[in-house]
Amino acid sequence: MQLKSRTDDPNRGWRLILVVMALALVAAACGSDAGEDDTAEATEDSAPEIEAPDEATEADEEADDPAPTETASETDRGEAGDAADTAGSGGDIVVGVGAINPDLDAFSATSPPRSFYAYPVWSLMTRVDTLGDDAEIAPGVAESWTRVDDLTWDFTLREGLEFANGEPVDAAAVIYSINFVLDADNEAGIRGKLSIIETVEETDDGVRITMNEPEAILPRLLGAMPIVPPVLHAEDPAAFTLNPIGTGAFMVEEFTPGERLVLVPNPNSGQGNAAPASITFELIPEDAARVAALQAGDVDIITKVPIDSVASLESDGFAIYDQVEPRTYVVDLFTTEGPLADVRVRQALAMAVDASALNEGIMGGRGLPADGQLAPEFMSGYCPDVEAYPYDPAAADALLAEAGATNLELVFQSSQGFLLNDSLMAQAIGEQINSLENVASVEIQAMEFSNFLDVFHGRADRADLYAWGMSSSPFVDASVQLERLVTDYPQHNIGYTNSDYDAAFVELRNSEEGTPERQAAFCELARIYREDVPQLAVMALPDVWAASTEIQGFAVDQAGNPAWEFVTHG
Repeated sequence: MQLKSRTDDPNRGWRLILVVMALALVAAACGSDAGEDDTAEATEDSAPEIEAPDEATEADEEADDPAPTETASETDRGEAGDAADTAGSGGDIVVGVGAINPDLDAFSATSPPRSFYAYPVWSLMTRVDTLGDDAEIAPGVAESWTRVDDLTWDFTLREGLEFANGEPVDAAAVIYSINFVLDADNEAGIRGKLSIIETVEETDDGVRITMNEPEAILPRLLGAMPIVPPVLHAEDPAAFTLNPIGTGAFMVEEFTPGERLVLVPNPNSGQGNAAPASITFELIPEDAARVAALQAGDVDIITKVPIDSVASLESDGFAIYDQVEPRTYVVDLFTTEGPLADVRVRQALAMAVDASALNEGIMGGRGLPADGQLAPEFMSGYCPDVEAYPYDPAAADALLAEAGATNLELVFQSSQGFLLNDSLMAQAIGEQINSLENVASVEIQAMEFSNFLDVFHGRADRADLYAWGMSSSPFVDASVQLERLVTDYPQHNIGYTNSDYDAAFVELRNSEEGTPERQAAFCELARIYREDVPQLAVMALPDVWAASTEIQGFAVDQAGNPAWEFVTHG
């Protein structure tokens, strides 16, 4: 781990203390085979990774109907597609992971780690191709789409796709799948993203989707919509999650929930051939054990590489794949009641957190500190005119005193193992906030994941601060994160409300991708977010993988999902 230090940096002492603290904690965690669940990657049922826009605000008066526009991309998954010309020719691949899904529910979540286990099995309604530099909308089950008017889209479906049980991938399958998600009783994790859909009806060559308010990026949002065989799924949806069939590049050969998953090429694929003969995900919860398994040749690839192991793996000749995820580490601030209901207190906490020091000390400089907004600079929705509050503990204390918030006793809830170094991040942020004169204590509650999810879903009380990762996977568009702060948002509501924010989000939804109007709406939302501080946006998180030299064609897309169909074992 390298520290970017400057001798004239007034905060250099604190940064060095943070680095030492982080290294000590990491070393202690990694050195224990029976640690406190320090590295188990949580495999959520609609976890904080679910970036789910749900019901937002009412639209403004309808504009004149736009002229119908045909929209479809011919993009495939990049040049690597050639590697998958012959199904199963790429050998057997073993991947060491921190946890395995408890199920393979198609409708549970859209972001890693669940997505990189489940998405290879499904064909999605559309596909957000993020393997290259852009995030382009490509055909999936739908081969093309037309916006009929503000509230209506027509989708033409591909012909000839069939599930392994003989059911066709047709309008009936699409209608069943979408309606299952929209039914609140089914508690589908992705429902929030698609709750603007009012009806789905069959047409001569596909389906017509009618919305309850305009949404200019519906085809992008449908990149989270898997299509399942309606008859088989309806017989027993719960059983289907353990033995699913889809038309993705892979099918499930073996699945032991929470322990092991084996994928093999799918002869009913609608996504082309998969190169590997098999992809086996093996559970290795501890970081140190996962690294050791790679070094011993027991696995070919590992995820969530601990930062302090990167240099040694590189020196041993292993390939490191390092990028920043479209996932922002945030700390929710309880705005409904208590001291954090005062915006001055929230602004003070923003000044008390040194995101650059956290990035250097906890993430080895591999993350991307947030600029006072949810969108990182590489993602659609980033506003260059918005900047983070400066790290200024003295100004923070003065603002707390002005608000009459003295001797604060705060509780900070955090997951253990859901995000890279999440426990360390919570401890370090707690220390920074606790260093303020007007803060008496910050109690860190590092929660088992089931308890953490209970808080997320409102089944248990939330504390003053609650840390999680807001992901835009697979969309790579900040709208899916920003919608969570609309008044009365139904999932994991933090009590924040601002009518100006709500109005700006309506403008965003009405604006076409890539237009000045959409960027202006993004910037207005970012400015309000920065001023009101409903959350502390800390950093876009790093995503670090390692692989043996025998592995070829491994790549992770912008959404944080490996392109498993192109990986080969030399």
